[in-house]
Amino acid sequence: MKKINLKSLFRRKNKTEDIGHSVAWPVNFIRDWKIMVLIFAIGLASLSFLAWQIYLSDRIGGGYLTPELPPSNISIKTVDEKKLQAGLLMLENKQIDYLKLQAEQTKLVDPSL
Repeated sequence: MKKINLKSLFRRKNKTEDIGHSVAWPVNFIRDWKIMVLIFAIGLASLSFLAWQIYLSDRIGGGYLTPELPPSNISIKTVDEKKLQAGLLMLENKQIDYLKLQAEQTKLVDPSL
């Protein structure tokens, strides 16, 4: 039976690989990420500022200072009571006719009974 050495399983193996000559050598990941995050933060802040300016413009948010509007003349329409009573009487007559038709309607009986 083969013995398993547990220490060698969890030990790192240090391998030196020949990277060779590349265009991006030496690569500085921390510097690159800082540049990307900084560009993103500046872009987000400028986009937020632009959106806030658009919101506060006269067309969307009502402008920086909303002007007080004078009250406009309100037109009042009156209802003709005679026409209203005639319409109400017509609707009541239609309801009475409907109830009469519903009461006089023949009940269908199942012929198989």
